[in-house]
Amino acid sequence: MSDVAKLRGEHAALVEIATRLSALIAEPQPPAAAELFTVRNELSSLLIAHLKAEDWVLYPRLFASPDPAVEQTARAFSDEMGDLAQAYGAHTHKWTATSIAADWSGYCEETAAILDALSNRIVRENRELYPLLEAMDKVA
Repeated sequence: MSDVAKLRGEHAALVEIATRLSALIAEPQPPAAAELFTVRNELSSLLIAHLKAEDWVLYPRLFASPDPAVEQTARAFSDEMGDLAQAYGAHTHKWTATSIAADWSGYCEETAAILDALSNRIVRENRELYPLLEAMDKVA
C-alpha cells in the first residue's frame, strides 16, 4: 500500500470516528462516560498517529520537492495543521469527564467546531495536498 493510500485510509477512519462523536454530541444529555471516553480515545489515538505519519512521511517529501509551488503548498498546510493540532490538544485537556458533565452544551458546541475544522482539513488534504505526493510518486 502506498503512503498516500495509507493516509487516505486513516482519513476515512477519522471521518467514521468523528461521525460517531458527532452523533453523541447531538444528544441532549451526555452518554455514559465510558462510551464517550472510548470514542474520544479512538479519535485522539488515530489523529496523533496520523499527524506523526504526515510529519515523518508526507511533509519531508513535499518540502524536498524541486517544484517551489509544491513546497509552498506543503508549508502552508503544515503551518495550518500545527494550529489545528494545538487547538485539538487544548480541547482534549480542557474537557475532562468532570467538565463535560458540568457543561454538556459547551462541550458539544466546542467539539462540533473542532470536528468541523478537522473535516474541512481532511477534505482539503485529500483534494489539494495528497495529489501532490501522488504526482511525485508517478514521476519517481
